Amino acid sequence: MKLSNFIEGLKTLQPYYKDGDGYHIGAEHDQFYTYQTERPLTPEDVQKMRDLGWFQPDREDGAEYSPEDGWSAFT
Repeated sequence: MKLSNFIEGLKTLQPYYKDGDGYHIGAEHDQFYTYQTERPLTPEDVQKMRDLGWFQPDREDGAEYSPEDGWSAFT
């Protein structure tokens, strides 16, 4: 993933957390995780995240967006 896509994804998710600077992230090996947002993303932001290369790791490719799941990106 390009650095610009990674950063833009984080910027897209940040307003969906009550405390945008809180501890909402994790990492394991080459995969970066964000935890479930506190309010659902708009359909436009869901598509933007996907276009940037982000995905929901607990969902199959092409599955409908789930507000119950976080987002992830390979680094």
